[in-house]
Amino acid sequence: MPSLRLTPLAEKDLEGIWRYTAEHWSPRQADSYLNALFDAMTGLAAGTRQARPVVVVADYIKTTSGSHMIYARPEPDGLFIIRVLHESMDVEQHLSP
Repeated sequence: MPSLRLTPLAEKDLEGIWRYTAEHWSPRQADSYLNALFDAMTGLAAGTRQARPVVVVADYIKTTSGSHMIYARPEPDGLFIIRVLHESMDVEQHLSP
């Protein structure tokens, strides 16, 4: 099985997504939403989920899950999740190296 690694920023993104969802809906909904995000990440790593190239950063790919976009970099042994951003966020600002 391919590995799935997350940057500290991606981990922080997921924590914020869970917290926001729990506060505005419920902890149960937050768990469900995060499970869907992890399913999408796992699918990307396994090659069973489609991705598109990221225009602003070479070698990155992206896919949607709910209202969020998952940005990742493929690696020989799996996938490195760079960020998980809400669809309304400025990608260039948050992905610029």
